[in-house]
Amino acid sequence: MPAIPHPTQGVTACTRCGAQIRWATGPDRGQRTPLNALPSPAGGLAARTTGLGGLVVRRLSAEEPDAVEALLEWKAVSHFDSCTGNSQRPQAPPRARPARRRPTVQPPLWGQQNGGRR
Repeated sequence: MPAIPHPTQGVTACTRCGAQIRWATGPDRGQRTPLNALPSPAGGLAARTTGLGGLVVRRLSAEEPDAVEALLEWKAVSHFDSCTGNSQRPQAPPRARPARRRPTVQPPLWGQQNGGRR
């Protein structure tokens, strides 16, 4: 029986579609890859948890079509393949420019005529 990841540990929400994802480190130059949070039998990736709580992923190849270490790896799907959000991030609406302050006219001080001018 393949390993099953912890249901909530390391799970975050996708900023585009809101789906539950996990971030994993790939074997190529340590790039981070988003994975769907739940294992999938149709997945093309094999993911396993490291001893420090991180997640490492590798591509399944023809030489090793299934998860090799059955108790440590599970099949996962890259979230890039299943994300339903927009391909671009939503842009914030343009901010309204604040109104210009108009110069104010001070009323004359008490007891002065013409605003203190002679």
